[in-house]
Amino acid sequence: DSSLGLALVAAALDSYEMQKTKVKRVGDDAILPLLGSRSINQMVVAQVFRHTSNLLPGPPSSPPHCFCTALKGWCISLTLPNPRQVSSSLHPFWSHYPPNSSSRSLQPLNSFFWIKKSHWQKIRTMVNLPVISPFKKRYAWVQLAGHTGSFKAAGTSGLILKRCSEPERYCLARLMADALRGCVPAFHGVVEHDGESYLQLQDLLDGFDGPCVLDCKMGVRTYLEEELTKARERPKLRKDMYKKMLAVDPEAPTEEEHAQRAVTKPRYMQWREGISSSTTLGFRIEGIKKADGSCSTDFKTTRSREQVLRVFEEFVQGDEEVLRRYLNRLQQIRDTLEVSEFFRRHEVIGSSLLFVHDHCHRAGVWLIDFGKTTPLPDGQILDHRRPWEEGNREDGYLLGLDNLIGILASLAER
Repeated sequence: DSSLGLALVAAALDSYEMQKTKVKRVGDDAILPLLGSRSINQMVVAQVFRHTSNLLPGPPSSPPHCFCTALKGWCISLTLPNPRQVSSSLHPFWSHYPPNSSSRSLQPLNSFFWIKKSHWQKIRTMVNLPVISPFKKRYAWVQLAGHTGSFKAAGTSGLILKRCSEPERYCLARLMADALRGCVPAFHGVVEHDGESYLQLQDLLDGFDGPCVLDCKMGVRTYLEEELTKARERPKLRKDMYKKMLAVDPEAPTEEEHAQRAVTKPRYMQWREGISSSTTLGFRIEGIKKADGSCSTDFKTTRSREQVLRVFEEFVQGDEEVLRRYLNRLQQIRDTLEVSEFFRRHEVIGSSLLFVHDHCHRAGVWLIDFGKTTPLPDGQILDHRRPWEEGNREDGYLLGLDNLIGILASLAER
């Protein structure tokens, strides 16, 4: 058999969406199959166009004729064999296809309603389709909070690989048996990849169409108490952090730091938190990725409640349903944290809440990043709301979550 060129057009290219053909989406699960037989170095070639149904040819209420013509022209350029000529491994799918399916003309959307999502999933698995969005573009959010290079594509739908650290592996393994299990990415163990160990995690972006992502660092500090102790005992000067400090505020370094042209890491982190909302509100916004793939991390001096509210207002773009779902999810997370044994007995430092939503009003929030989460000595528990004083190990996580919920509630009332 010659190699199979499989083209599944379920609606329209993202680029056409961005050109703002503003038509209401319907039939989200409808799929238009077109098979073409081509031999390209004996490799299976697959091209998948994101499923929406608003740009398919159909009745007069469909989008502009010019796009339909262009799409139809592209489809006709393929060689479409009779489905019966295709490998029998496709039989479960093609048994639902009409007898006259060799026609080159595009069928109305309603003609394809019998094609179920499960069949699409079987075909996608069979031909090992490439990820719809390039990994680096789809996961641009991981660069928002200093994770560049930590992630890899898992090669399995619904999963992602993150470079393994023992503290995070320890935490995730215990979280899978805790009340917080539904609030964190599912953990599927450790795998080896290119000689390195990786955590196999649930892909939190799976199921979202063109997701918008916001990373919110929780707590009043992002450094461990032991880091302060080590820095005092063995101070290490960091020129890179001095440059970062200088870029935000040239007057922030002391005369001594200017002379050294370097600062210690704890000094930088304390300064960094002081200019943001970490110390005042118990959280700070690290970065945002929009649906078009553009990223913004210019939130270093976002400090007041009103500034944070404006950022979230821009992030949800007036979508009241998304805002409502975010608010409900945060309240659910808070309720779960307050009864979690894991949370009571761990100092949670440097962890984030990851907000994800899309144009279909899907929205979710998860706790991520547990590389600095450490167990407390036996018998010690944390309130997570008390002010931090060196030695008490309080992290201010619930203080931040309370403030975050209050800000989103205020936004919802506007």
